[in-house]
Amino acid sequence: MEQSSRKKVLSFKGSGSALRVTFEGTLIPGIIEVMSELRDAGSLVTDHPLIIDFKELTVSQNWLRSFLCDVVFAMGLKVTMWAGTVPETLDVLSSLGFKLDSGDRPLVARSALKIVTTPLRSGQSLFHEGDVLMLGNLHSGAEINATGSIIVLGSLLGQVHAGCAGDNSASVVTMSYQTNQMRIGTMISNAMEPGASPWWGRPVRIYVQGGVFVASEIARPKER
Repeated sequence: MEQSSRKKVLSFKGSGSALRVTFEGTLIPGIIEVMSELRDAGSLVTDHPLIIDFKELTVSQNWLRSFLCDVVFAMGLKVTMWAGTVPETLDVLSSLGFKLDSGDRPLVARSALKIVTTPLRSGQSLFHEGDVLMLGNLHSGAEINATGSIIVLGSLLGQVHAGCAGDNSASVVTMSYQTNQMRIGTMISNAMEPGASPWWGRPVRIYVQGGVFVASEIARPKER
């Protein structure tokens, strides 16, 4: 009886060629609970592009990271757009470059995304046609070149070239900026001494606007 009366945390509705997956309520659900409902939906979610709508849910960076790693990537879901009504949630999504209803450039496109689960160390390099999501650190002397955007959910000490095929709309996101130079598209940042950058050690999203590099610090929402 408890099982059947338990309130669902997700609802599903067609939205054009995509399926909108909406989180119900204002309490953050458990990852296992979310995964269970998605698995119960079967091919409904695995065979269609998805719009993830957090609605009135306040999502933290840590919870979103678990949702990405343990649900989206683990189940091979194709998320084409993210939505929500809570400003804090939208700030977390937009700061990481995720595609919102406003039509911003999608940073994580599941079909072209490469997930790197181990750190890259000095002398190691990676090239990928698409976006790269690194779950560890990019150490000094290591390098990532991607035709899309690059997210380093750790410390960025090595060299990165996002949009290396000439895409100046690509972004670089890191939880700790600690490199002296980077490239985005056709642009190369000025080389700086370690620690000289105003955003050194901070979580930032870096992109090109008006022909110059712009760094937007990622706000860390308070955990409850």
